Amino acid sequence: MDASRLSSRPTSLARTTLLLVLATESTLFGTLLMAYLYLRVSAANNTFVPPSTVDVLIAGLNSGVLLLSAWAAQRAVQAVKRNHLTGLKANLVVALALGLVFVGGQVFEFYRSGMAPDDPAFGGIYFTLIGFHALHVLAGIVVLAANAVRATLGDFSARHYTAVEVGTWFWYYVTGVWLVLFTALFLV
Repeated sequence: MDASRLSSRPTSLARTTLLLVLATESTLFGTLLMAYLYLRVSAANNTFVPPSTVDVLIAGLNSGVLLLSAWAAQRAVQAVKRNHLTGLKANLVVALALGLVFVGGQVFEFYRSGMAPDDPAFGGIYFTLIGFHALHVLAGIVVLAANAVRATLGDFSARHYTAVEVGTWFWYYVTGVWLVLFTALFLV
């Protein structure tokens, strides 16, 4: 077997594995979202209404922070493909920092909302959806941090960047799921 086939196998395996994991995660997010929509549509009383303490402006600004973070992650991939390792490191750090700002915004919104996981229907499903997403954000932050450390150690090049690309795909996924949740929980 020639070396080019061996070197392409891990890349293909990493991408395929991530896509399978994301398909599984999408099923879980989809199920939770459908439960939320079912409860919202079938609620006979007003117990399933977002409380007035849920601030769409803060959640919207926080969404913008996450979108900027995804943009920085994409710029990191573009930089490594051009073998611009300084740009790779800088953009990974920016993506990571903005991801942490997003988490801080989520914590602020949780605290400010006055809701608790054991609140009537809305509070419970709200915290389930947002909390499950938060776990994914934290996993994405770990991946971004690991890639930033590896970039600092010189582990990546224009020929070797699968971890950066796959980590960025995961970060896109986290961002996309957030946009769906933001729309369902705050705008609809």
